[in-house]
Amino acid sequence: MVSSLWVTEKHKNTSLSFKVKNILFKERSKYQLVEIFETYDWGKVLMLDGLMMVTEKDEFFYHETIVHVPLSIQPKAKKVLVIGGGDGGTVRELVKYPTVEKIDLVEIDEMVVEASKKFLPSISSNLDNERVSIKFEDAAEFIKKVKPEEYDLIIADSSDPEGFAACLIETEFYEDIKKALSEDGLFIAQSGSPITQKDELRTTWKNLNSVFSYCKVAWSLTPTYPGSWWSFVIAGKKDINNLQHSIHTPPGCRFWKPELLPALLSFPSSIEKVLN
Repeated sequence: MVSSLWVTEKHKNTSLSFKVKNILFKERSKYQLVEIFETYDWGKVLMLDGLMMVTEKDEFFYHETIVHVPLSIQPKAKKVLVIGGGDGGTVRELVKYPTVEKIDLVEIDEMVVEASKKFLPSISSNLDNERVSIKFEDAAEFIKKVKPEEYDLIIADSSDPEGFAACLIETEFYEDIKKALSEDGLFIAQSGSPITQKDELRTTWKNLNSVFSYCKVAWSLTPTYPGSWWSFVIAGKKDINNLQHSIHTPPGCRFWKPELLPALLSFPSSIEKVLN
């Protein structure tokens, strides 16, 4: 809600507030309330149903991690599927790789894409890239129609698993993901904060492990997400440790560099306790 030029993201036991310069966009789509604010400290902010999705100030921590970690583990990926990610940040990072030939973005809410293109150009700048195909569909239904081994990398850049997104951490969805992955393919999903969203991380980990033989947890940080410390679960049909690693550094990165890979895949004992 907006009150006296402040906007507040409220969770069960935590809230985060931003002082607002301008309300740039506020409209309800078929699925959710879409809002974009210009703030004093964090640049432009995209919120969906009152929850903060991205800020210009810190989005690169998240987007660079969710793309460059799996593409460093599996640098030969040519066909990529992005689930969610209508703001365009994940696509922006993917197009930095000339080896990636095809990017399918499946976003259920067209309004998120259109609002991001208009008001968040630094994030959405590559949504019109010739390698990108945007499909406004339910990802859970889309993945059922995908041909076996169609993609080398699938990225679930989705919102919290609530409402229409709740099915995106269920075992049935992961079974469909596995069928759609090539033999050396990887799947990565954001899995919430190990501090404030332990159940989301634990459920994602448990369900992925029931489907895939090999799973790992990566971590990063995003200061404006609840808990700041963020997790990502990576899964593959083959041992992730034995896949080819790349030392390539894409241009324009503000957080990522290849030297970070071992650290981001070495999670602290506190995450181990959450998983167990």
